[in-house]
Amino acid sequence: MSVFRASLQHNDTYAFRDYSVVTWNQQVHQELVPDMSGNSHEGIHRCDRCGELTSKWDEPLLGVNINKRKYDLSITYDGVLIASEKFKSVYAANNLLGLEFRRLPNDTQFFAIHATRTVEFDAERRKTRFIKPCQKCGRCESVVGAKPVFLKTGSVVDDHEFVRTDLEFGSGDEKHPLLICGKVAAKAICNAKLKGVDLTPIEEDLCSKT
Repeated sequence: MSVFRASLQHNDTYAFRDYSVVTWNQQVHQELVPDMSGNSHEGIHRCDRCGELTSKWDEPLLGVNINKRKYDLSITYDGVLIASEKFKSVYAANNLLGLEFRRLPNDTQFFAIHATRTVEFDAERRKTRFIKPCQKCGRCESVVGAKPVFLKTGSVVDDHEFVRTDLEFGSGDEKHPLLICGKVAAKAICNAKLKGVDLTPIEEDLCSKT
């Protein structure tokens, strides 16, 4: 099975918060540790004990406008995957599978995308750490340990398909699943020279063995 992890560039946008007031030095580090000090948008669903997003993938994304617009695939600081019209055309032309597209209500040149099927990440073998779980909502402040990618035995990804891991990685609002694709999908991305995405092969020997 030839599968690839898709790593996306940040598009300098927040989906669920006001843009943070940051210094120049903090702006440089946004790619690694996004600042989440901006006020949460009105109406966003959060746990009233820990503040974690409770309906992240179902929020309507009202008012979201993409700042860095040169990427065909990108990600907001708070973990929402964004696709351009070009990516959607490449996806359709190559009969690719597995993604849900939602056009942004206030920026109709872009779509929020989400893989509809999950594959199991082997957290035990990877020694993934779950930090500060909330006793009310069950979500963790941070989930650390995504690289290298370990998938559980029996995980299957169709050559044309995009899937997501069952675990979401990162801290706070930025947590999101890993996006994984098959070899035909990866080739289509490369052939189209889509901007904003890097593909890393997931070696077969990193998948769990029984």
